[in-house]
Amino acid sequence: MQGDFFLTQWAFLGMRWLYEALTNESIVLTIIISTLIIRALTVFGDIRSRKSSMKMAAVQPQLDKIRKKYEKDPQRMNAEQQKFMRENGVSMFGGCLPMLITMPLFFIFIAAFRQWGNEMMVRLILTMQDNADKGVTMFQGFKFFWVNNLWMPDNGFSPVIATATEFFGKANASLPKLLYFTEHPDALQKFVDLGFFVKSGSTYTLATLTDELAASYTALMAPCAEVYKGMNNGWFIFPILAGGTTYLSTWIMQKQQPQSSNAATGNTNKIMMWLMPVMSFVFCLQYNASFAVYWTFSNIFSLGTSLLINRSFAKQRALAEEAKKE
Repeated sequence: MQGDFFLTQWAFLGMRWLYEALTNESIVLTIIISTLIIRALTVFGDIRSRKSSMKMAAVQPQLDKIRKKYEKDPQRMNAEQQKFMRENGVSMFGGCLPMLITMPLFFIFIAAFRQWGNEMMVRLILTMQDNADKGVTMFQGFKFFWVNNLWMPDNGFSPVIATATEFFGKANASLPKLLYFTEHPDALQKFVDLGFFVKSGSTYTLATLTDELAASYTALMAPCAEVYKGMNNGWFIFPILAGGTTYLSTWIMQKQQPQSSNAATGNTNKIMMWLMPVMSFVFCLQYNASFAVYWTFSNIFSLGTSLLINRSFAKQRALAEEAKKE
């Protein structure tokens, strides 16, 4: 858990630095650059995994023979298979490396984008308090294609601006501990002055929602809400794209894996084929659209690199087979 926290902080701070220092505060450009960096770091693992899969495919017929020979003695069968794989430098789990990387990255970046979204909401509130016109200009920069606010879900039922009930809900209970407030104590005091936070000794907590507080928050954010009055925040498109590209990426990865005659392994592969796409769709439907954009781009880049790697290995395999014939 501690390791996940530090990786989340690293991901968040890295994106924040790109956003502020390199991309002229372009959210989408920051997401694209972040995706390219992450994919560049993981491509070597993909190549290693693909090589492992090729080795596994080459010895699969021998493994099936061992399985058939000792099918009535599972313990002996496992021992013989492991011995054979050790002798041939093959790992049963080498081809699973991309999935082992993908799952942690998924949850790390959900947390990182949530933290970034909370910070951007805090910045927007502070800007609206100081200068409503500048706040509206800042808010208009959150739009991307059909998504009116990247820090809210691409969801046909989601409002463009978080309602008072959402903002002061349980999901934001840790908001006073946001890193931004540690870095800007004056901002923390402004939230106390607005009545959004309550100070007790040295501890700050999110205020309990009252009708008066809800009216105050709604009035402050009204100029932003007016920009897209009567509109929802999206049309479910990025969650669908995220789920669809995750499915394609998983399908291509499994297509390159050696096919096992073991029923349990086959069932596990089928479950994984659908688990990540469904998870991607559900989480992208609930969390801010910036994560859905990131995950979609990430899957597209992953698909591209997978196809290039597969093509390269196919050529190597063809050359090796020709050399054997000679």
